[in-house]
Amino acid sequence: MTLWLRTGLLLLLAMQPLALSAADRPAVPLIACGDRSFPPYEFINARGEPDGFNIDLLKAISRRLEMNVDIGLDAWEKVRDALSSGDIHLATGMVRSAEREKQFDFSITHAGVFYCLFVRKGSPIKSIDDARGKQILVHAQAYSQDWLVERNITDRIIPVSSPQEALQMLAGGRYDCAVIERLSALMLMDYFKIDNVALAGPPLVCAPYAFAVQKGDDRLLAMLNEGIHLMHQTGVYEDLYRKWFSVADARARRLAMIRGGALILAAVLGLAVAVFVWNVALKRMVRRRTAALRHSDRRFQELCDLLPQTVFETDATGRITFLNRSGFDMLGLGEASIREGIRLADFLPGEPDIDEWAQTSDRRGKACVVRSPDIDAFPALLYATPAVSAGSPSGLRGLLVDITLQKELEKQVIESQKMEALGHLAGGVAHDFSNIVTGISAYAQLLKNQPHNGDAVAEWADSILTGCDRATDLVRHFLATAGRRQADKQPVRLGQVVAEVFKLLLPTYGRRIMFRNTVGDEDDTVWAEPALVFQVLMNLCVNAAQAMSGSGGTITVGLMDEAAAGRASPDALPQRVLFISDTGPGIEPEIRPRIFEPFFTTRGRDNGNGIGLFVVCQALADMGGAVRVESEPGNGATFIVTLPAAPSPD
Repeated sequence: MTLWLRTGLLLLLAMQPLALSAADRPAVPLIACGDRSFPPYEFINARGEPDGFNIDLLKAISRRLEMNVDIGLDAWEKVRDALSSGDIHLATGMVRSAEREKQFDFSITHAGVFYCLFVRKGSPIKSIDDARGKQILVHAQAYSQDWLVERNITDRIIPVSSPQEALQMLAGGRYDCAVIERLSALMLMDYFKIDNVALAGPPLVCAPYAFAVQKGDDRLLAMLNEGIHLMHQTGVYEDLYRKWFSVADARARRLAMIRGGALILAAVLGLAVAVFVWNVALKRMVRRRTAALRHSDRRFQELCDLLPQTVFETDATGRITFLNRSGFDMLGLGEASIREGIRLADFLPGEPDIDEWAQTSDRRGKACVVRSPDIDAFPALLYATPAVSAGSPSGLRGLLVDITLQKELEKQVIESQKMEALGHLAGGVAHDFSNIVTGISAYAQLLKNQPHNGDAVAEWADSILTGCDRATDLVRHFLATAGRRQADKQPVRLGQVVAEVFKLLLPTYGRRIMFRNTVGDEDDTVWAEPALVFQVLMNLCVNAAQAMSGSGGTITVGLMDEAAAGRASPDALPQRVLFISDTGPGIEPEIRPRIFEPFFTTRGRDNGNGIGLFVVCQALADMGGAVRVESEPGNGATFIVTLPAAPSPD
């Protein structure tokens, strides 16, 4: 039926005067006007501009025929009056009827409009027969009003200025029902959230919809008909239909237009003339499609030549049948090489399974090395997919990407990461040394201030020596880590290490922070390396002290049994569980999972490097232990450390 419609359109054009040449078209702009509230056909959009199917169609025709058209929208009553009085040259959309043809001339039908009955939900009116004698809202001077009058449905017709006003009045409980164009009503109901109005029954009428011009304006009418025909030929009409109408509604309108076209065709010339015209149109279509294919081939070649990668195609024997310009340059070939027959495998030695690999559709690409006597070898990524013709493989299509620059960048990144790792290691050493040197410095200051207090000097000197021993052990630990040596484990008394740590921290933090060592005479021996245990406790206690440096508080270190720590298991090896708790501000839930990450800190780069807790994790892992944290904002934090238990020394 689509063929019949197009043939009918061609015949109608044959009966119209010849299209005006560009020189004969008027320089004065044509004035076109339409209904400002008749979506989706024509309406004022959110930007205050004319929009809709009719507007887009007229603009497309104007561009194609180089017509100078000014388009405006107004109330429908004013549009009809302006066309009748000659103030405008054409209406962008008007339902065609016998009565209206007495006053206006119409173009070829470019759409069909369906007028339907709308009622409030729950209304007893189910069909147009139920609406006889009722108060029926209509769009003033629209075809729905003419239709009701012709059929004498009611003498109580209520004309309003727009479909929107009719729907809103009906939804507000005024009047009985409304007869409105279906698509326009549904779009307005959705936009204005009108949910108490519904469609009643099937469409009352499908009316032909077209451009309307002043009576006798044959030149403008011929241009419009020619433009509509061209829009069908070029596919613009179908694109606009898909843009503005749903598939179901577009299909219904096409069926109505096809039926109308078939009747017009049969009435005008008959089957013989129709076949003749169709043959002419078919030849034109073949020429147009041929030109389009040539243009598509040329565009494909030009786009491929712009790509920096090699684009190739091979036949079933592996011979290259197509290369873009980059491919010729990358492989060092001339166009004569393709005609002579050169194989892709000649450039990829050691890759005999290219066809099998292409069947896997691996989108990650295949790493390979491209070699040829005429070019230097270079690394590449191969992307390929099988080409299929008549249901069987006919070769390959794909890309060959030179990744030489990428490989060089990867080497640079690796070297940069090595240097960064060295910097991080140095930062870790500096962090732990800083903790130890802080204590040594504090005792050295005490010695300076009280040089004549012999007992205190001896005790403080012992503390300085202990700090130096810990620093020596720390250096030994980092050397062991760098050399991949296992930790030097031995029995370690936790209570003694805690006392040493507190002793180093007291001169620095003792004024505002209380240190409580609750590790008593119970069994506190673990199997570990003393320097690592000291490092773990020093980092955890310094972190706690810094968290309370402003408000002060208490740091408590003690032992707890495995059951209380939630780690008791019949098959687990014996463990010692040490807790380090503070009365500081606590840790926010969102950052708690990240505190053991390397270089994560909440104190800023000037006050911390985020290495301390990461070092704690690594040291405990080296000794077969673990650490976890329990904290709530405002209630302090408790770090729970587990280490392998060792028997107490006699």
